[in-house]
Amino acid sequence: MKDVIGACIFFSIAVTQGLGLMCLQCVNVIQPRHCHGITYCADNEVCYVEKIISTDGIRYNSGCREKGICKVQNSSSTTLTSGDGLIQTYACTDCCQSDLCNSEGCGEPGIPSTRGPMCFGCSQIRNATDCRTITYCRQTEVCHITEEVEFGDKVYSTGCVHSQLCSSVASRQNAISDLSLWHTFTRASTVASTSMSTTTSQAQTTTFPTSSRKTHTHATHTKHTTKQAVTPPMGVVVVGRRLALHKRYVDCSQCCHGDLCNYECHRLDKATTPSSSKSTAYLPTIHPTQIFHPSSSIQNTWQQSSPTTQATMQQSSSTTQGISNFTIPTAGTVPLTSTISPTSSQTQNNGPDSTGQEFLLAFSKHENGNDADNISLLVTSPENGHISLYIPENNAYINKTLTKGENIIGLDPHLTVDNLQKENKSVHVLTDVNVTLHVQEYRNVFDTGFLALPTHCLSTKYIVSTEPAFDGANPAYVTVAALKDNTILSFKLKLSGNDTIEFKGRQYGDGDFLNISLGRYETFQIAGLTDFTGTIVQSSNPVSVLSGNTATVVPKPVDPSNIFDAQTLSQMIPSVPSLGKQFIVPKLQDRHSFYYKIIASSPNTHVTVGNRDTTLQNEGSFQTLESFNGRSVNISSDKPVLVVQVAKTMQSHYDTASGAMIVTPSVEQYRSDYDVIIPDPPKRNLQTKYRTYLTIITNSSEVDNINIDGKKYDAFNSNLQTVHLNGKSYSVISLEMDDPGLHKVNSSSGSKFGLITYGFDYAQGYGYPVGLKC
Repeated sequence: MKDVIGACIFFSIAVTQGLGLMCLQCVNVIQPRHCHGITYCADNEVCYVEKIISTDGIRYNSGCREKGICKVQNSSSTTLTSGDGLIQTYACTDCCQSDLCNSEGCGEPGIPSTRGPMCFGCSQIRNATDCRTITYCRQTEVCHITEEVEFGDKVYSTGCVHSQLCSSVASRQNAISDLSLWHTFTRASTVASTSMSTTTSQAQTTTFPTSSRKTHTHATHTKHTTKQAVTPPMGVVVVGRRLALHKRYVDCSQCCHGDLCNYECHRLDKATTPSSSKSTAYLPTIHPTQIFHPSSSIQNTWQQSSPTTQATMQQSSSTTQGISNFTIPTAGTVPLTSTISPTSSQTQNNGPDSTGQEFLLAFSKHENGNDADNISLLVTSPENGHISLYIPENNAYINKTLTKGENIIGLDPHLTVDNLQKENKSVHVLTDVNVTLHVQEYRNVFDTGFLALPTHCLSTKYIVSTEPAFDGANPAYVTVAALKDNTILSFKLKLSGNDTIEFKGRQYGDGDFLNISLGRYETFQIAGLTDFTGTIVQSSNPVSVLSGNTATVVPKPVDPSNIFDAQTLSQMIPSVPSLGKQFIVPKLQDRHSFYYKIIASSPNTHVTVGNRDTTLQNEGSFQTLESFNGRSVNISSDKPVLVVQVAKTMQSHYDTASGAMIVTPSVEQYRSDYDVIIPDPPKRNLQTKYRTYLTIITNSSEVDNINIDGKKYDAFNSNLQTVHLNGKSYSVISLEMDDPGLHKVNSSSGSKFGLITYGFDYAQGYGYPVGLKC
């Protein structure tokens, strides 16, 4: 064994929490790491492995041994002759004092780092923590534990299961190297309490007294100790239901991802909820109450305000088929965005922006109602930190360490929401550092993406944009996720022509109100074969809003049968209070023309596009225009508007080149620095190649101050256009980015500029603003 491991017996390592030091325990195995038995040592013992040479060959024994004996044997080899004449030479003894450290030693390699998870593997045991056998899963598998009840008796089984059989897998990092720390948080009492005495726990956690009996091959030790309050597994999937005691049934079935995480089973009816005082996830540097009682600016705003008037909803006549009045609480409150305490990065950009520490996400279906193949969160962090994701559908958690720079976290793609029903399909994200979060969704290749807005950017009023459905199978949608309980939600519907949608047996048409109440983390999606552009979403508490299409073609084709591919569109929509009045819609590479929509947030909004003036008469009124010859467009208005750019579907050399929907940031939303991760999506075939672009929109006098990874724009494959807006000259710089990964774009003078990223291959496209002020 390595000298460092062999010397571990001379160090004082506090691992005797509850069940003590965990060691492999086997006799006559061909290598130490092939031992699948475990035991727990007494206070005066360490792990050992010994190499035995006999006429049967080389074999290894392992287990626990007293420190003094192990030290003596470690310094010499011994030859013994058994009663049957078998000669055995103890050629090597290595001792160590950390969990499962005797998986290597005497010159043999240890457990490889590239493998599937190590799990408890036992069948029909009384207590889950009585398991003394481990197993190694395939890399496609996760740990699993099942609690069955038969004739009133509980029986546990543990082992491996394919990850696709679990609807959620939560990751636990640094597993095998962190088992000593794992003791502190996961060892559970499994025997009845007797007479007890307590000792002081070194960890600052709630403790309760219990007794523990620990047995192994060398001796039997009885130890009275203080047990710690147990943190349940971080990845929990609960199925089944309670039945009568005389029946056999599965009371609890859970999956988790990480070494030896399947030590305990928590039923859903007893699982700790986000509002309870007991943590159900372990995140070392984030206090548990941060994960489950987020003291976000949203919550503080509403809790600290004086009592508000309840939102009123009155049923109208059959002509409106919904709500005729909807009043957002105003008594004693102020607009959400005005109460934010900006972080340091936000202060540098003169106000709150799209960097943050708390996010509420939701995800839509893709073409033909399918889930994405992959959903990835692209997290850019300015420093090392931690991130915790709560998935309420399964009461599951994903806790990870953030490194400075680029971080990519995969999510279960089955989290996509369904049409016109309440679900717990949101994802709540918390970090302990300010991050930028982008979402990328893959189906075959990169299919759509959007900028995730933090909760301090959320509000109670939105106007949305979608595109018309191009066939009978792929609807437009608007998805809402609630951050607080008792959130009253109202959609003032804007539908194409005489289109209608049905909800709970009622038909809703253009101009009707559809209302619903959502609980914390609940989602609701309206969807239909129509265009919802101009629909107004209002709520009694701040919500997040996503809109787009599961798949469509732009413009809508006369004959859909001639279309070979369609594009999923999705954008997280900025709230009305964050919208601006001045816009430059940039040209798109690989497109000869594009559409753009201007949507009014207030009645009688006057808009100027180039030299043309128009008036959007009503709240939610919009105009769709087309830019020809790839020219950028200038837009100004006297009231805030939402502007969305839509890349057209084009016939390419190979197939149908799909479009993209991009929220256009207003000049008022520009920032002075951005972090963007250029994707490296999988290829459909050897002919495909994603071309990814950055578009910078800046005051022309500031062009030479813009840096991309410390370089000027002309160091890249780029071009520049000049656009005039309200008497000012702006430059639109388009860069082709061939280098996947993290890139920094900033202004050395601190001037504000806009940044958009987008890309196309022969059959897919995506795009979104890299960041914006809110």
